[in-house]
Amino acid sequence: MAKVFTGKVVIPGDRMAEYLAAMEAAEKAQAPFRESLEQFNVEFGEFLAIKYVPKTVRKHTGIVDLFIHFICGYTDVESIDDITKGMVNSHFRAWYKRKVMDSATESELRVALKKFFQFLATEKGIVCQKVLDGLK
Repeated sequence: MAKVFTGKVVIPGDRMAEYLAAMEAAEKAQAPFRESLEQFNVEFGEFLAIKYVPKTVRKHTGIVDLFIHFICGYTDVESIDDITKGMVNSHFRAWYKRKVMDSATESELRVALKKFFQFLATEKGIVCQKVLDGLK
């Protein structure tokens, strides 16, 4: 089961090179997943642009972009199917409050992610039912 990384890590100075090498290897391993999510977000923006004004499109795609950063940087998720409703709801919201200086409300976060996962289900055929159920 996928995990969310929380807490602080203390790295001794003499092992910093090992840590940086491990982080670089992890980023390379996760690069295809990140790129696919970013491409889905671009397509999501194009999909939203048909119905909504540019400001709304930027708001939703910006939130999804930060969600992608969270999923790829703070979890060990390797596919969309591994994303849990807890990651989308409580973990992402708590991370967003701590890390992002923005006026987005929890409702706006929920709506943007719900629309993104609905887009994946209807337009791309990638159904993550546990996340969709958690975003109601």
